[in-house]
This record gives sequence, C-alpha cells and structure tokens, in this order.
Amino acid sequence: MNSNFSGNRGGYSDNRLPKDYLSNGYFDEKGYIREELLTTVASEVAKSFGFKMSNSQLRRFYGHLKNAEKSFSFSNDVQRFIVDVKQLDAFVAEAKGKDKVPAVFYDFIHQNIRRINNVKDIRKGFLPHFQAVVAYFTYHYPKSR
Repeated sequence: MNSNFSGNRGGYSDNRLPKDYLSNGYFDEKGYIREELLTTVASEVAKSFGFKMSNSQLRRFYGHLKNAEKSFSFSNDVQRFIVDVKQLDAFVAEAKGKDKVPAVFYDFIHQNIRRINNVKDIRKGFLPHFQAVVAYFTYHYPKSR
C-alpha cells in the first residue's frame, strides 16, 4: 500500500503542489481566470494539504483575504489592499514555524503572493482560486479537525 494514502475522497496525496503550479498565471488569453484554477487544480491543491491542515486554520487565512477585500471596498486604497494581502505570507510563515500548518500550505500562499501585482490579480485571480481550494478542502476532508 502506498504510504502517501491519506484516506481522503481523492485517494492519494503526496503533499506537494501540482506540477507547474501557477506557471501560466491566473488568467487565460482573454483575461479570465483559468478554469482549472477553480476546478482540477483547486481540488489537487486542497488534497495536498492533507489531514495536517485544519478547516478552521484554512478558513482563518481565507478570512484574512476576505477582510482585506472588504476594507478595500470601503477605502479604495489600492496600495493598502495589496499590502494587506501580501501580509498573509508572513502570517502563514509564522504558523508554519509553529507547526500549525503544513509546508505545502505555506508554499501555496507564498506562490500566490508572489503572483500578485495589482487588484485584478487578487480579486479575479487569487481570491476565487483560494475560495475554490477552501471548498474542495471541505469536500475532501469533511471531518478534519
């Protein structure tokens, strides 16, 4: 039996992000989010977190992103919005340092933060992708801590 079996609904997890993750960015040639970031890739990313990630931890970090977006909708301060979102990298690094989140989750956040250059990257790219990952995580690990 494969030692990477995690008992999730997707079967196996090797605790790595998908090959070439985000190598093509968030958007297709028409400027729309790439569909696989909302479907297959989001599901693979969610599976990679395994049982070492709790649903509450995942939602806490997603909540930080949503709160930053909400603040932006009131202030319209683009630079503040981007800085608020990029702070997520440090917060996840701290959680990883305390062994509260798996390394692959830090990699997920870090790679996404590196892709952010503007409001569209956050609102139309990272945010819907992260939302899909949260949804698939709940599906694959319905009884996670």
